[in-house]
Amino acid sequence: MPPAQIGRYRVLSRLGAGGMGEVFLAEDTTLGRRVALKILPEASAGKEDATARFVQEARLASAVSHHGIAQIFEIGDADGVRFIAMEYVEGEPLSAKVVNGPLAPGEVIDIALQLFDALDEAHARGIIHRDLKPANIMVTPRGRVKVLDFGLAKMVRRDEASAATQIDTDPGLVMGTVHYMSPEQALGHPVDVRTDIFSVGVVLYELLTSRLPFSGRSTTELLDRIVHGQPESISRLNYGAPPELERIIRKTLEKEPARRYQTARDALVDLNNLKRDSDSGRSHAVAPAAAKKTRKAIDSIAVLPLVAAGIGAELDYLADGITESLINALSQLPKLKVMARSTVFRYQERGGDPQTVGRELGVRAVLLGRLQSVGDKLVVRVELVDATDGSHVWGGQFQRPASDAFALQEAAAAEIAEQLRPRLSSADRKRVTKRHTANPRAYEAYLKGRYQLAKRTTDGFTKAIAFFDRAIAEDSRYTLAYAGLADCWTLLGAAAYGEPSARTMARAREAAEQAIRLDDSLAEAQAALGFVRFRIDWDWDTAERAFKRACELNAGHAPAHHRLALLLSALGRHEEALAEIRRAQELDPLSLIVSTAVGRILHFQGRYDEAIQQCRRTLEMDAQFVPAHFDLGMAYAQAGRFDEGIAEFEATLSPADPRSVMLAVLGHMYARAERTAAAAEVFTELQRRHRNHEASSYDLGLTCVGLRRDEESLDWLERACDVRSGLLVFAKVEPMLDAIREHPRFGALMKRMALLP
Repeated sequence: MPPAQIGRYRVLSRLGAGGMGEVFLAEDTTLGRRVALKILPEASAGKEDATARFVQEARLASAVSHHGIAQIFEIGDADGVRFIAMEYVEGEPLSAKVVNGPLAPGEVIDIALQLFDALDEAHARGIIHRDLKPANIMVTPRGRVKVLDFGLAKMVRRDEASAATQIDTDPGLVMGTVHYMSPEQALGHPVDVRTDIFSVGVVLYELLTSRLPFSGRSTTELLDRIVHGQPESISRLNYGAPPELERIIRKTLEKEPARRYQTARDALVDLNNLKRDSDSGRSHAVAPAAAKKTRKAIDSIAVLPLVAAGIGAELDYLADGITESLINALSQLPKLKVMARSTVFRYQERGGDPQTVGRELGVRAVLLGRLQSVGDKLVVRVELVDATDGSHVWGGQFQRPASDAFALQEAAAAEIAEQLRPRLSSADRKRVTKRHTANPRAYEAYLKGRYQLAKRTTDGFTKAIAFFDRAIAEDSRYTLAYAGLADCWTLLGAAAYGEPSARTMARAREAAEQAIRLDDSLAEAQAALGFVRFRIDWDWDTAERAFKRACELNAGHAPAHHRLALLLSALGRHEEALAEIRRAQELDPLSLIVSTAVGRILHFQGRYDEAIQQCRRTLEMDAQFVPAHFDLGMAYAQAGRFDEGIAEFEATLSPADPRSVMLAVLGHMYARAERTAAAAEVFTELQRRHRNHEASSYDLGLTCVGLRRDEESLDWLERACDVRSGLLVFAKVEPMLDAIREHPRFGALMKRMALLP
């Protein structure tokens, strides 16, 4: 402790430590006021550089008279104790406030305004602080901000105190508190007023998120991230932060000083505009001027799944549904490639920063967002990021009553479309914001149905059907619900372990036809009709027209391209099929089923080695994806690598596995590998399953072909034709059936299916 009395100052208590010494609360016995007394430590008092800095702090701070900077009363020396007497600021430092969690955006805006106002005055006086951090910023009980501790400040001539004037430091000398340093400080380079602007940006980021924008396990790693790293999006850490405030903070944190605000006054202009807009209740969805110059160049986008922030697992369907609705809406824009649902949803678990996602998917922009439930409101916050450099292009916040989720999605889609296409035509705007139902309960049921359909399981299909039926009960003219219903019933029929029931096929057909009757200009309705005509009705011409119409209506509808590719391949038009499946892959590059379909088409074309490589690529994305194992095993077999094909199936199948078609192909491979006894056992098991409606006639016919029981195999295949068994649609090109292809009965079967004239 210092002496109880220093000159005319009576020391009362210790307040803390500053950059150049300890600080005590003291009373000025002459004027009768409390002051903060900073005392140069005794160990430093004899050091010339320490004393010089101590004096410099007092002189620089006293040169500024501003309500946001603590006032200097006196610098003195009493009985060998060097001291600075300064204004005592009641309150707490920002470092104490932020430990309790993020501050409200409004409070952060007020603090930012006061900080930049104080800096504007200091910079105008030729003073650069160089050590701004929460511990050096006090907040009074009335919310007034005071900047303290000018111990590392530097002065330049007032007429040179601008971004063009830099202060030289000793080469390699790093000054300041590391976490709050600018990149040029971290590198020991000359600094100017823009280094203070960067430090304020770090402070504001921390106030909004309770996290530092840059961190590391060592000082070296931290410095590297300050110089090269990008902070995580504020919107992912604080859903309530206005996008415009995040844009302002990101601009203060630009690595290159030339890309930051050039003066504190520039930042004040944007902050005052933001506060004005906030106070008047206007939307914060304000795009920065710099972004407007680049928006025209955005020709591809990935809409990442909305993060459901604290709204409960039971509302996950809503976040997923709004995401899918945004994807579908944006895909209506001409000359804009939009990544399909199944691709972007693979990032739901794996995560990824916008630049990584953009690089992996080959898109120019990435849209991030959060869905939050606030009282009886739903709030969606979105941010558009330029994937080429990670810069913030635009952000928006949309709020609607929880009972009107569709209006929320509609507003977001319209605004996002405007950012991507500044001169959006009225026709495009109408397509993007088209309402397929005005009933919020129908929309909610539809979203739940899509959520279940995306699981691609029998249980998911069943639940999805119930939700789509509920949506239709609420709104009998809800086209999208009929299209979803048609997809469910078609997938159930095509993937049936036994024979598809007449009810399954009838429901699929009815739903697709009703969707078309309601709106034949909807791509989803045309795609659903094509799917039914292809897999259920075997009406090849109508199916092809419907798929092509869907692609014309929405070139970004990946399922239409995928299904058209399979149809063309089934008809033996493999090159056309490959062109379509490649287009589906462009739109949905991480889709496992699309990737597998590429291998399937190569397989049908007789390009077995390429099919094997493609299936392996699919399994690199997901080693547990059974359809890829199925196609890989078949490709091995057709390439004459029976042992590898058998091993693939045996490793994938379990004794209780219901995938009867896999068991049938395994039996076929056993027979061709001359393991006749094993093939016969499989055939017996398939007969048992068939009696229990757990295996199809096609499955039995396939194993019989391998066993070279030609007449019996044709008996089974003809029965499969009677009931429209799923995989028989590929009979014209399936190489496993080549052994009976020249049989007259097989030719008759192909004519019956209209696959031969």
